[in-house]
Amino acid sequence: MRRRQLTSALVALLLAGITMVALPRYGDTAGWRDTFSPALPPPSGAHDVGVRRMRLVDHDRRDPWRPDDDRTLMLDVHYPADAGSRPLAHYAVAPALTEFGCLAWAPGEERRLGLLPDEVNWMFRTRSHEWAPPAGGPFPVLVGSPPPGVMRTAYTGIAEELASHGYVVVTVDHPFDAPAVDLYPTRRVIEPTDAVATVSRADADATRIADIAYLTSRLTDLDRQLSPALDPRRIGLFGWTGADGTQRARLAGLPGVAGIADTTGATRVTGTDTVPLLVVGGSPDADQSGTERRGWRATVTIPGASPRSLTDDGVVLTQIARRYPRAEPVVRRDVGSAQPLAYRTVRRSLVGFFDQHLNGAPAGTLAVESGVTMDVVAS
Repeated sequence: MRRRQLTSALVALLLAGITMVALPRYGDTAGWRDTFSPALPPPSGAHDVGVRRMRLVDHDRRDPWRPDDDRTLMLDVHYPADAGSRPLAHYAVAPALTEFGCLAWAPGEERRLGLLPDEVNWMFRTRSHEWAPPAGGPFPVLVGSPPPGVMRTAYTGIAEELASHGYVVVTVDHPFDAPAVDLYPTRRVIEPTDAVATVSRADADATRIADIAYLTSRLTDLDRQLSPALDPRRIGLFGWTGADGTQRARLAGLPGVAGIADTTGATRVTGTDTVPLLVVGGSPDADQSGTERRGWRATVTIPGASPRSLTDDGVVLTQIARRYPRAEPVVRRDVGSAQPLAYRTVRRSLVGFFDQHLNGAPAGTLAVESGVTMDVVAS
């Protein structure tokens, strides 16, 4: 019986390996009929961008979905770099050796969009150079936590933009609360169906808070070469920043946190009076309580935007729909009607907000273009 199980596992592994070889990569689709490679917008800052992938294990905390395992996080770190000739990472599985994660996720996404296998190269090149040396520093640190059901790779283009402007950007996957998490370098892929325990949404959110708290406490231990390049006294949080005011206050109280930016598209986000708060995709009309308008707060409203339009999906899926019009109805439901304005706005807003509140840039650095409104309250 055990021999049969081992044989089946070996066959599955070999088939996966064959599929990896067959997948187009590095944006080179020569010889692939009807294979399309999207592209992220180039970063607008002065720095080249490096990227590293790493795993962070909290040995003092059990995973609530798998109580027999220590809580394990997967991270991408984008940073200002001396790129030289270092190769460019590729998307969705950047920077290397993580094709299994793509294989676990891509087929379902292709079916959802009405695409055929190999019509899209999900491993197109990014603008980040793998394992490039950091460029001086120290730089402020930004931690990006994607909302439930979203992978950290959806923040790749945003992380590249921020890193090019002089930030070390750590994006984190929360296993079992993301579609697929590949535990580099083991190539073990965690999907929600791998859970052995049921976790409530409230407990899942509490786990996310604990994940972010643990990560911010270990920033200087992540990578010996990167440690001198980051400044843990200047930390910003973006993406998912708590499900309510109580959780956001806990994040605001973490050592070094000096700014929080919610980019989930939530229409109502309660604030805190301890650190400045940016809300991208919200509505100022939903925030009339004096309690919720304490401290410095900016709300950026983008008509026609959706939560996914505030991630890389906004630009990537829009390009796919242009190439394959049959995917357009699904893409429109996903990313709304405000592309490329929404994606451009979230990148610019984050740079302006963190420049002002982490780097001491003068007020007015945060600005929006025509078609976008911004409501600022400073009290």
